Amino acid sequence: MRCITIVLAFFLLHQPVNGQKEGRALIDSLVSELPNAKDDTLKGRLYKRIADESFFIDTRQALTYARLGLAHVSAMRWQRGIGVFNVAMARAFSDMGNVDSCMYYNKRGLEVFRKMGDTYNMANTFNNIGVMQQNLASNYPEAIRYYLLALKEAEKLGDKYLMSNASDNVGSVYLTQKNYKKALFYSLKALNLREQLEKGDNYNIEREVGNSLNTLGSIYLQMKDTTAARGHFSKALVMQERAGNTEGLAKAYGSLALLENRNYPKRLSYARKSEHLWNEVNPVHIEAANNVGNIGAAYLEMYKIGSLPEGSTSKALLLKEAEQYLRKAIRISEQNGDIGYKSHFTGILAEVQEQMGDFRNAFYNFRAYKTVEDSLFSQEEKNKIAGLEGEREIALRDKQIRINALELEARKRQQWLLTGGLLLLAGIGALLYRQNRMRKRTNVQLLHLNNELDEANQVKARFFAILSHDLRSPVANLVNFLHLQKEAPDLMRAEAAEIHQKRLTESAELLLEGMESMLLWSKTQMQQFKPQARRVAVEDLFEYIRKFFSGTEHIRFTFDNPGSLTVVTDEDYLRTIMQNLTHNAVKALKRTQNAEIHWKAEAKGGRIVLSVADNGPGASDEQLNALYDDHATIGIKSGLGLHLIRDLARAISCEVSARPNAGTGMLFSLVIKEV
Repeated sequence: MRCITIVLAFFLLHQPVNGQKEGRALIDSLVSELPNAKDDTLKGRLYKRIADESFFIDTRQALTYARLGLAHVSAMRWQRGIGVFNVAMARAFSDMGNVDSCMYYNKRGLEVFRKMGDTYNMANTFNNIGVMQQNLASNYPEAIRYYLLALKEAEKLGDKYLMSNASDNVGSVYLTQKNYKKALFYSLKALNLREQLEKGDNYNIEREVGNSLNTLGSIYLQMKDTTAARGHFSKALVMQERAGNTEGLAKAYGSLALLENRNYPKRLSYARKSEHLWNEVNPVHIEAANNVGNIGAAYLEMYKIGSLPEGSTSKALLLKEAEQYLRKAIRISEQNGDIGYKSHFTGILAEVQEQMGDFRNAFYNFRAYKTVEDSLFSQEEKNKIAGLEGEREIALRDKQIRINALELEARKRQQWLLTGGLLLLAGIGALLYRQNRMRKRTNVQLLHLNNELDEANQVKARFFAILSHDLRSPVANLVNFLHLQKEAPDLMRAEAAEIHQKRLTESAELLLEGMESMLLWSKTQMQQFKPQARRVAVEDLFEYIRKFFSGTEHIRFTFDNPGSLTVVTDEDYLRTIMQNLTHNAVKALKRTQNAEIHWKAEAKGGRIVLSVADNGPGASDEQLNALYDDHATIGIKSGLGLHLIRDLARAISCEVSARPNAGTGMLFSLVIKEV
């Protein structure tokens, strides 16, 4: 049994039209879109798509739309479209057995594609001419020659669809020549390529895979491997049903009929299903001839063994049925110009005539059969086919040798270029490395200088902030007292004036001492840019606060330092922090009766905690924001305040926190790691 594969391509621009429909439903939907197609190019594509799908449903309908499409693109002077529709016409005439028209339109299409350099459609046309030579002219050497030309062009493009069709057709020729080894090789190659296809507009994957499975089933059937043949035919039937491919279903049922052999009821049932489907799609198709011929052969076999169909009582009727179907197969083969099938079924008809006693016609038909068979399957024909394939293999081998030589030469040049490139890159890399090292050293120096400059600016800001914040209040007290003494000396008794004078003197001396300390500290910070840690007694820190705020009369100060604790830190930083916290508390207690400020020192978990609590009105979250927010603004009148505390505490790794005091007021804590 022969496998017929004809492909066409409309290798223009793809269109995703009705991708979910198959078979007749798809064709009807495409036809309904024709009146709405305003663009000429789109309309041409629709004609082509309808013709392609109709080949698997109704060959005459395919011919009609191929003609309409050819007229449409000819009016457009669209060269590629003209070539494609010529090949579509050739395919229709091939299916209808018109050899001359098929060859005429194929040559017209091939001429267009050659002028355009359209390799894709050239490969398709070569493949179609090969099918015509195989099935209509039974010229197997010519068929192989065209198939190999198609395969060559397809391999240039690397197109799996074209390669699979050409390979499948080569396999079908070897099957007719009973060279099963070569037939299997090419048919399995075609199946493998088709299974790798991705869904496209020019083909249906299930349909293509089904065709390959049917071809393989035919090969295994002729090799007498009925199990493998049945498996492949059954799978092909499922694939063609999914694809809605009437032509493919007709082939599959015809193949299953051959497989049943002596199970005549089932064999005839499959064959008649195939006949019904061929009558729908193309009753003069070459495989339709094969199917009806096989029905005639089945009736002959039933006559020989005396197996009557159900309901039949006459063996003579079996011979009449056999003769009727065989003559129909021969008639369709003549219409198609197919010598092979005509000869084959003429030989079986000779057997029928012998059984009927018509020895004269049986003799002539048998002699005609032998003459054709000897010519079709002669050693000369086989040698021609082998020679064509040998030429292809030699050409492929020579081409591969040239490719290998070019690759070797290119590899050598590439190695020299790579060596030179590597040396150049090594030199550039060394220069870049040296430049990078120098840039890194320069960047480190610049970064160091920038850090020093930034720290110097910060110290300068702290210095002026401290002067503004810590010296403003004592100086203001001194000025207020001098004004009071000058403008209202009678308000103070001599004893009270003496006490105030003494306190004022002590405050001024302490202020002077503080100024000297801050100036010395600022000078030290400007030179060294970082705190100088040493061990400091907490009692000395408390004594400093006690003396600094000794002139504050309306507030009672208390200090709690159990265990005479010490801390390791920068004394100037910590004193300034404590001084500012105390000063903030003094301001908060300005209008508080029985005001108190309590400093406390305690050791907790390897840390020293210094806390100051007051019984004032407390502070809001907004007021405390400066203690945590680096971007809060600094006020001139109030000095740095919490900004200063925050920055100085961070410099000596001291944790500052604030929370409401039990009852009223605020509690600020300074946590210093104990060393």
